[in-house]
Amino acid sequence: MKTSYSGLDIGGANIKIYDGDTKIFYFPMWKKWKELKEFLKGLNLSKVGVVLTAELADCFRSKSEGVLYIAKIVKEVFDEVYFIDLDGNIKSEIDVPEKFAANNWIASVKYLSQEFDDFIFADMGSTTTDIIPVKGREIKASKTDFERLRRNELLYFGMLRTPTFFLIKENCSSEFFSIVADIMIILDKIDKNKYTCETPDGRGKSREECLQRFARQFCADLEEVGEDFLVDQAEKIFDEMILRVSNAFKEKRKDYGIDTVIGCGIGEIILKEAAESGGLEYISVKEKYGSVSDIFPAFAIAKLLEYDRC
Repeated sequence: MKTSYSGLDIGGANIKIYDGDTKIFYFPMWKKWKELKEFLKGLNLSKVGVVLTAELADCFRSKSEGVLYIAKIVKEVFDEVYFIDLDGNIKSEIDVPEKFAANNWIASVKYLSQEFDDFIFADMGSTTTDIIPVKGREIKASKTDFERLRRNELLYFGMLRTPTFFLIKENCSSEFFSIVADIMIILDKIDKNKYTCETPDGRGKSREECLQRFARQFCADLEEVGEDFLVDQAEKIFDEMILRVSNAFKEKRKDYGIDTVIGCGIGEIILKEAAESGGLEYISVKEKYGSVSDIFPAFAIAKLLEYDRC
């Protein structure tokens, strides 16, 4: 079913679209930024709301340059374009580029705040995890990625693209040999079709190939260390992700007295376990709204525009 407004979440690795349906396209901005215009033309959309995190891609010299580049492209492609700034204002023009950088979570929180007063919004995607406390419908999180990193409101790991060495607690190689997507395949947490990014070695996504990549993280072959060792290490990584998220939830509960987490994204399995292990109530966006959980900022900006413009 087509909607009056569509939503685009233009990220560094994926472009997520809500047009009545849920769509995710792997689009590594750092490689394909010159192809963005042609890609967007192929979507055949007219009136769109745009949120973004792709401005951090290192094809741009600064975040402001990235914001302005993306804004210029979308305005050339679509008939009617709206953005949301970090204060939650919907605008048709980018006036202060810094206030539109990494703004996708703002749309999600503003949409949810129409129904919920106090909650910790959590969104785990392929690469990062947002942890946004909201009290009395007021956002308590910092606005920039730099500030949010320092306050555990942005955790720089996700369900797919994170190098495993970032999460391994014992001595291992720091080479880019394996990623969390390999772990999720090894543990049967996702299907191969959910492994949407590139593999570190350019090879396939079978469980055996994932095990081979992960073994290399320990400077070994699969046959050398065995599957049991690697499964055990994979489980430790999975548990470490849960622990880090749970600790962030508990920190925000202590700071603001919030006992409810509303979680979305392809990493809901982690978010749910993290909330429950920390003794917080968990509300699943997937259970409440369906498959848009995986593209929630795109869905949210589309719905906000429908309410605001229709």
